Amino acid sequence: MKPLSRMAAALLPRERLGWSLNAVALGALEGGLLGVIVKNQFAAAASPALVSLAVAIVAGAPAFANLSSFVFAGVAMGRSKARMLSRLMAVMGLCLLALSLPGDTPVGLLLFTLLTVIARVAWTGILTLRAAVWRANFHRSLRGKVTAGFERLASLVTALFSALIGFAMDWSGEAWRLLFPLAGLCAFAAAAVYRRAPVRRQRVLLRAETAGRGSSWRGLTFAAMAAVLRQNREFRRYMAGMMVFGTGNLMVVPMLVMLVSDHFRLRPLEQVMITTSIPVGMMFISVTLWATLLDRRHIIDYRAIHAWNFVLMNAVFAVAAIAQAPALLWLGAVLLGSAHGGGNLGWNLGHHDFSADADSSVYMATHVSLTGLRGLIAPLVGIAFLRYLESRQPGLGAYALFLPLALNLTGSIWFVHLHRERRRRGLAP
Repeated sequence: MKPLSRMAAALLPRERLGWSLNAVALGALEGGLLGVIVKNQFAAAASPALVSLAVAIVAGAPAFANLSSFVFAGVAMGRSKARMLSRLMAVMGLCLLALSLPGDTPVGLLLFTLLTVIARVAWTGILTLRAAVWRANFHRSLRGKVTAGFERLASLVTALFSALIGFAMDWSGEAWRLLFPLAGLCAFAAAAVYRRAPVRRQRVLLRAETAGRGSSWRGLTFAAMAAVLRQNREFRRYMAGMMVFGTGNLMVVPMLVMLVSDHFRLRPLEQVMITTSIPVGMMFISVTLWATLLDRRHIIDYRAIHAWNFVLMNAVFAVAAIAQAPALLWLGAVLLGSAHGGGNLGWNLGHHDFSADADSSVYMATHVSLTGLRGLIAPLVGIAFLRYLESRQPGLGAYALFLPLALNLTGSIWFVHLHRERRRRGLAP
């Protein structure tokens, strides 16, 4: 394993501080938490159908906001990534300050939903540009380990802050409004930390991006992303698997938000713990183990192993809902966190196994934008399917969890197939 360069080692304290502050902000923007707030705070503000739609939007916002990724990557081509990251963190901070203001009215529900989407779009830009910065600053053999360190710290802080919000909601239904401004101030502090963050070989990389814009890519557009999928067969097949597999993943949390409230009638703190705090906290525990595996394997071989954690998680949640067994919800939350611990690593780093330095941003933008597409569809389909089953017969909505389970199972089988093809060609163990 290649040791950290002097510059990379010097960057670690700044990165830890910046992403710890961002983790507090993210603790207030987790989809599960936001869904719980909508379901509990705005339940009387609009019809059940509109409240369910808002739950699907805010819980799905972390995913469908990724549709904006190609815009950020395109705008950032040839420009300072650190400066743009700082500005996006400030936008996220402004949204968090404003999110504490909407009243319990239809207009308030609309404003809360809109601000959530804007904040998550800003976070999408941060993730897109962060990938390019980390690729430049950390060698491939260390990237998984370094990223895992940041993810572990961030997941712990995010889990603790989201749990604090859940605890506050148990104490008083309006108490979350006092904590969102704190999250916003942390986002502003992160922006200040990152404003002058160095990027290794920045001038060389910016020239390469500018040259790429003027030649084959002509900027980062939908056409450029389509070209990536057309020209790179292995990446295209990997993205096909992620489309099916990831659609199942993105249905689960919005459906859980509805079930823990309407079917199990749990307290707000329990709802937040199951949908957000425990899963995020488990990432702190599991991410190091997954990073060790990812550092040694191609992303396709990694997914062929990791994907089955999501299958098991979905199966446990389905049994919990059908059998009305609340204890299994806590086990499912632990499994969800373990699966997401590895999933986030693969999501942040997997595209590097298909790309070169100069076109890393376009590969990440393609991957993230496709995540956004399924994030736009999956929560709405999942909630609509659950409501349809429930309208047919009360209690039947619990069976809706078989839909994400089936999609996860199909995607996992596809990854195993791709892995076996690589092994036949001598590219995988």
